[in-house]
Amino acid sequence: MKKNLLSKTLFFAVVALLSVACLKDNEGRDTKNQKVAVLLPDSAMIDRWASDKQNLETVMSKYGFNATFYVAPETEAGAVQQVEQMRQAINDGAKYIVITAIDYKKINESKLLEQYPNVKVVCHDRFILDNPRIAFISSTDTREIGRMQAQFLLNHYHASGASTMTLEILEGPETDMNAKDYYEGAMDLLKKYIDEGKLIVKSGKKTYDEVKTESWDTQYGKAAMEDRLSYYEEGECPDMVLAAIDNQAQGVIEALTEAGFDKMPVLTGQDNTAMAQSNIKNRKQTMTIDKNLRDMAYNTGLIVNSLISNSPIQTSQSISNIPVLYSKITLMTRDSY
Repeated sequence: MKKNLLSKTLFFAVVALLSVACLKDNEGRDTKNQKVAVLLPDSAMIDRWASDKQNLETVMSKYGFNATFYVAPETEAGAVQQVEQMRQAINDGAKYIVITAIDYKKINESKLLEQYPNVKVVCHDRFILDNPRIAFISSTDTREIGRMQAQFLLNHYHASGASTMTLEILEGPETDMNAKDYYEGAMDLLKKYIDEGKLIVKSGKKTYDEVKTESWDTQYGKAAMEDRLSYYEEGECPDMVLAAIDNQAQGVIEALTEAGFDKMPVLTGQDNTAMAQSNIKNRKQTMTIDKNLRDMAYNTGLIVNSLISNSPIQTSQSISNIPVLYSKITLMTRDSY
């Protein structure tokens, strides 16, 4: 709790400092009224987007940007709506767009960014693949998140003293480029153990196409876990489940609870949601990963300011040759709360 309070205090102290300076470009002109559009998913499916929106509103306000916020549901219809929101923002004069893509393919198919090459686009959290119009990325190291989850499971395997353990894998939809990164990061570590027969995937579902879900919605995680259970004997469940995010972990818990299991497998997640914190405290979920959303919002604001003021940020990190600023990730267990 003290760490969270200190983090919150530092975050608002930083953004408060931003408000005292008048933003100027390299020619000394006032840039405070530059139009910025922020496009996010709504929080109906994943709670964290409400926090992202609040944090980004704080940062954009402190920088003095003229920011307009748009939200859309994380559905197929919502992905189409988000494209139209981007079109509207550009028509309204936005030259800088921050976006968490609901479906990056829909953004690319629209060709909007090619039509308006002067519009600068910053990806917040989710990367838009195969689009050279992206100026910068503000995110976390998604592959490292997958590796952290996998290493956590491997630590439990080694500590158990068992020669073999059973494992099932749940990952997210292909509309979110991060989902495949989580998977590939995890498999960097898990594949060797699976190939050697030390970790047994009874369902046989191991490739990304086999373990991806249609949506991040909890119901799809639940359905995926119900499917995995069909490969086990009655009264038996996996020793460990790699769930990519807390929503999926909740789906796993619901499926196993309804199947009559009291004790949950070793179960991963990410986002550090209130739901996950409760599950971890109650020994239903084993870990989650906190993505420091305030830090990510600050990085996003810093990037937008650098684009507006033409003062490049120095970073040695990139994704597909697009510069990126990573926010800190922290593994959280029952001892963390």
